This record gives sequence, structure tokens and C-alpha cells, in this order.
Amino acid sequence: MDWLAPVNTLTGAAIGIGSTLLADRLRWRRDREALRQDTRRQAYAAFMAALSDAYTRLHETAREPLPPAETRTAAHEVFTTSNLYPLRYELALIAPWDVMAPVNEAFWKVRALRDLVASGTATDAPEFRTHVRDYLAATESAQAAMRKDLGTSWPEERAGRAP
Repeated sequence: MDWLAPVNTLTGAAIGIGSTLLADRLRWRRDREALRQDTRRQAYAAFMAALSDAYTRLHETAREPLPPAETRTAAHEVFTTSNLYPLRYELALIAPWDVMAPVNEAFWKVRALRDLVASGTATDAPEFRTHVRDYLAATESAQAAMRKDLGTSWPEERAGRAP
């Protein structure tokens, strides 16, 4: 029975080392997932902020009475300085397709609004209001997809009215 004590010691050590390794592995997975989620959250927020900024600046451009060439230049400058392309490419690398589909839709809606403003359409034109409504619906869909991906709740419908 001289070998029983060393075997028990080795077994206890193996169990201790195994449980420590398992705990470290689980902690590493949890930390990695938290980092990935934080990265997505920051990228989503940056894209939505750039999208909102581009929309606001396009709306202001459409409100200003400018010569056609200046309106066209201003509308295109708003879009190129908004950083939307790089942010969209970043999302394409880290976001699931369930998020990218509505993100792309919102991107194309704001780009269509840019083209409309560049053509000289003012804010009081019916087609401008239609484009704005489509853009707002697309951004709401993108936000909902992002919130779902992040596990963030979305307001419930109240009295038959969508949020």
C-alpha cells in the first residue's frame, strides 16, 4: 500500500490542474465573446452615427437654395466625407448577414437620397419625402437587426403601433 498515497496525490493534482485549465478556457471564451460583442457594438454605433450625419447634412443641403452645380458638389461631398464606405466595409467583416442585409439597405437608401439631393430636389418635393420615409424605415430595420445581434431588447409594440 506504499503506492496508494502517491497515486492519490497525482490524481488530486491532475484533477486540480484539469479544473484550473477548464476554468481558464471558459474565462478566455467568455472574455473573447465579450470583446467581439463590444467591437460589434462600437462598429454598429459608428456606422449609425455616420449614416445619421450624412442624412442630416443631405437634408440641410436640400433646404439651402444653391445653384445646381453647388448642390451636386455639396451632396457628393457630404457622402464622401461621411466615412460610410469604410464603416460599411468594417461591418462586412464582423457583422452577420442578418445585420448586413438591412445595413446595406439603409446605405443604399441614403445614397439614393444623395442622388436626389444632387439632382436639385428640395425638401418640400413629394419624392424627397418618399425617400426620407424609405430611409428612416431602412435605418430602423438596421437598428433592430443590430440590437437583436447584440442581444439588446427592442421596445414592444404599444396599442398596435410599431416602435
